[in-house]
Amino acid sequence: MTSSNDLGPMPPLPNQHQPQVRPGASYGKCVLAALVWFGVVFVVLFATLGAPASGRALGLVAGRMIVPLLLSSLFTWLIFRRKPTSFGILLITSLPFFVLLSFLLGAASIAGRA
Repeated sequence: MTSSNDLGPMPPLPNQHQPQVRPGASYGKCVLAALVWFGVVFVVLFATLGAPASGRALGLVAGRMIVPLLLSSLFTWLIFRRKPTSFGILLITSLPFFVLLSFLLGAASIAGRA
């Protein structure tokens, strides 16, 4: 005789044993990675040139770095939007984009004045 409690193993529920899909890097994480380099540039500028002469000069420097910040974070996000990635890799990837875009936009600004 078989008792009513001896029905064998229960089948798994439909949601069990499915791997959790980790989304890729968010745009916010990529902005934070580029924002680190934004801060590094400020620290280097203050260490080498001293404090800015006025708030206008500080705003000018910050304003000129906003576009490289946003574009480098966009390029980094386009690369890693579907790949799970650590923050360190995002930092390393955003650095060349940030530096290259800063130089290109600085050169364009200088060429526009000449």
